[in-house]
Amino acid sequence: MGGRIKRSSIYWLLLVILILGVLMRSRGILNPLLDDQGWRQADTASMAYHMLGKLTDVPQVWFPTLSYDGTVPQKVELEFPFLPYLLAWTWTWFGWSDLWGRAWGIIFSLLTIWGIFLLGQKCFSERAGLWAAGIYALAPLTVYYGRVVMPEPVVQACSVWAINALVYWQEKPGRLRFAGAGLMMALAILAKLPQLMIFPVAIVMGFWPLKGKVRPILIYSGLALLPPLLYYSWVHVGASQSSQFVSGILTGQVVESTGLFWWELRVHLREGVGMPVLVLSGIGSFYLFRKRLFVQTRRGTLYGIFLWCIISWGYILIICSRISLDYYLIPVILPFALLAGIALEQVEDTPGVVIGILVLSLLLVNSTFGNEEKYAWQEEYLSQALWLRDSTPPGSIMILSDPPPMTFYYAQRVGYRLNLTKNKETWQELLEIPGDYLIELPHTTQSPEFWYEVRAVFPEIGPGVYQLKNQ
Repeated sequence: MGGRIKRSSIYWLLLVILILGVLMRSRGILNPLLDDQGWRQADTASMAYHMLGKLTDVPQVWFPTLSYDGTVPQKVELEFPFLPYLLAWTWTWFGWSDLWGRAWGIIFSLLTIWGIFLLGQKCFSERAGLWAAGIYALAPLTVYYGRVVMPEPVVQACSVWAINALVYWQEKPGRLRFAGAGLMMALAILAKLPQLMIFPVAIVMGFWPLKGKVRPILIYSGLALLPPLLYYSWVHVGASQSSQFVSGILTGQVVESTGLFWWELRVHLREGVGMPVLVLSGIGSFYLFRKRLFVQTRRGTLYGIFLWCIISWGYILIICSRISLDYYLIPVILPFALLAGIALEQVEDTPGVVIGILVLSLLLVNSTFGNEEKYAWQEEYLSQALWLRDSTPPGSIMILSDPPPMTFYYAQRVGYRLNLTKNKETWQELLEIPGDYLIELPHTTQSPEFWYEVRAVFPEIGPGVYQLKNQ
């Protein structure tokens, strides 16, 4: 086993990890929201843009709206807009800049690193907490998605602090702490519905042994589940069927999906999480399974984290194998980092430190020199959108040639997107949509024949901008 670390050294080491976390996440911090997952980043920022001037109009301001598929912002079924609401207030106070969105992402990511350290410290030891925090701070997936304008940084912070709140309530029971723990879990589920996966983990860690605790479990469940139930019911009913994205993903991409993306999943695990972390998390799981047979105290903690590992692998096999997007793996990095920290904590001082530093070094190198394509962005999107913002009348309706909607955000306009169908069908769709301008997006996938017809009928008045109506 590793020896104890001086308290002053613990906080210095944690400070170093947090500073490293900030430095790693500062890469590309000045990029516009056009790098990897620009679609979702622009959607998040667009929600914030539509909140401006209506921030005190509660609760209507909390109903997510996006810029596409209508002549006005469209209500959509999405997670609770924590980040857009914070971003809209920030823009109100300090002016518009994409930097503020990335800064909020980094802040929530740092809260997650701090939270996983405290969880490891409370449940096992300072060493386990430090190793877990270091792994989470440097894992390639958490580095990139710890500086994006997306819900992910908020979700992970809320999740780890929801479990921490229950652990703190266990140590010092009290009504206020109990209510705070339940509401913190509600925030995690509101931030993203799949975080329901940590709810049973919290029940086991907070209430084991479960016998005789029906009443507190029911009260906690009500505090944790009722706000998400009310919110998701509200947005489900209020959004049109074509804009029900949360339930649409669950049904269309998971329940009804027949395709599996095993190769992509393998690549995402290897490059985003790292094989050393996966191996160490497996060792940590084996240690917990073995220890539970001999340790009479803290069984709730052992069972809870072991359950977290089982649920995470089930989530990977059922959800991540059907959706080929790497950020769906982010929820499992929390338990994997914690289990890896537990594994490293079991190794004697010097060998354990050497192995841990080697693992962190590999993660640091992969995060620094890998994923170059994730940080790349196309200037043509930005220049075209800014031309539209400055050269077309406010309130103009745009029709984008392809599905990516980032142009709406930077042009500060709303409108429609053409479907990728046969040439005649696309042309007919264009004629039926009530738009003012057709935008030929960079690297459009519409056919050359379609653009031949467009140029023969409509004048090009800007970079890839065709005027559909006489002004």
